[in-house]
Amino acid sequence: MKSRARRWALKAGAALAAGAGLAVLSPAPYAQAGTSCTLAGCSETYNYSGLLALAVRDWTCSSGTTGSASTGCVSLSHTRWLSDGTRTPSGQDWDAFQVDAGWCYLVELHTPGKKWYVDYDRRGKSTPVYVKVEDWGVAYLRGQSTTTCP
Repeated sequence: MKSRARRWALKAGAALAAGAGLAVLSPAPYAQAGTSCTLAGCSETYNYSGLLALAVRDWTCSSGTTGSASTGCVSLSHTRWLSDGTRTPSGQDWDAFQVDAGWCYLVELHTPGKKWYVDYDRRGKSTPVYVKVEDWGVAYLRGQSTTTCP
């Protein structure tokens, strides 16, 4: 009996390892929508801007990378307000955040091995823009202003 259980455990371990290997090798053209994360991780947004910010769960386009901005490419059926000092829920995949019309946001973006800053300037614009955060990406909202870019 012990031998059979040991063989089963070895087979289960091998199957899991093979599945994980395939998942790593499989291309992921865009961030996965929904609450589950990939092996690469979850997209995360932290709000340190001093004001409210809107996180969006579903990026709907097959194009774009962390930091890509679009006036479309999102489904607004799942959104979450982030107060200052909060983040998207751990272990959940939130693919984008909104930059409000009439505002300029300073955002710090991270992907493995890379960190950069972007001003998303929507001052004088009447529509918001949505910024993509990939499964392995993190966005830190550092500032928001209607008068200057922070």
